[in-house]
Amino acid sequence: MIKVYQIQLTDAEVDAINRDESFPKAKAFFDRSFDRLFKSENFQFYTHVANVNTNDMEEAFRAMNLWDNTEDMVERLGPCSSMSVGDILEVDGQRFRCASFGFTAI
Repeated sequence: MIKVYQIQLTDAEVDAINRDESFPKAKAFFDRSFDRLFKSENFQFYTHVANVNTNDMEEAFRAMNLWDNTEDMVERLGPCSSMSVGDILEVDGQRFRCASFGFTAI
């Protein structure tokens, strides 16, 4: 099973960003999309949003982007979006970052 973590912003946080306010969670949210080294202190802003019934990260990526017939494969734990760059996957206790191409160990 793969655990999927994403940064979830509240409506109030989105409003603050739209007012050009800066805060650590917003910085972590925007930094996650770039191919920079993952900063371990940013993991505090991630939420465990889903479990995917596979140990294959590519299969998990497909399941969380196509969403076709994935009811038995993806367990949503709350609001989540399609898997994208910057999301964190945990496989057998090891964490990986979804990169612009493939996955990188963190």
